[in-house]
Amino acid sequence: MKRLIISTAAALGLATTAMAADIPEPVEPIAPEVYGPTVFNWTGPYVGATIGGGFGTANTKSGGRSHDIGMNGVVGGAYAGYNYQVTPNFLVGGEGDFLFSGQEGDSRFSGARIKQRAEWLASIRARAGVTFDRFLVYGTGGVAFAGLETEAPGGSKTKNKVGWTIGAGAEYAITDNIIGRLDYQYASFGDDTTRIGGRSVKSNFDNNVVKVGVAYKF
Repeated sequence: MKRLIISTAAALGLATTAMAADIPEPVEPIAPEVYGPTVFNWTGPYVGATIGGGFGTANTKSGGRSHDIGMNGVVGGAYAGYNYQVTPNFLVGGEGDFLFSGQEGDSRFSGARIKQRAEWLASIRARAGVTFDRFLVYGTGGVAFAGLETEAPGGSKTKNKVGWTIGAGAEYAITDNIIGRLDYQYASFGDDTTRIGGRSVKSNFDNNVVKVGVAYKF
């Protein structure tokens, strides 16, 4: 009997050991990978539409008199450019724009009414800016162009003027492809003389433009 009890106990012990060996060891859970925030990449071409207001002054001389003619109106058009993000917080680029202009004003010179009108505005500029993820602050400068019409008794003439421009602005990437902006530009054009109906009209045009715009980034 004693031997039977000992044999049974030994058999139970071996069975218990075998069962314990078959139980898999617990596996520690794998921690999920944690990724940092994605920084917006400004590099690439873009095209956009813009609208705003132009606030200019034409210093005009005719018939021995000189007047500053205020030329205000709505402007609107398109722009396109390319950005290259040099570092995570600095970019450079180039941009061109073309605006139709409703800016105009007039004054009287020795009894003659002279009207000045900016028919269109354009520029080719370099840009440099500082980025904060989806937010961009930039400065810009380059060559400016304008079509300035002068109207006086006897007719009217339009001359294409060339000058310089500087400005600044801010942009925000609403999505990965849609970018909104607020932009300011100052442009200055040299003296130009136009003869209309035997009258000499000399003018120097300075202009300020404030615009909002929306662009698509490719």
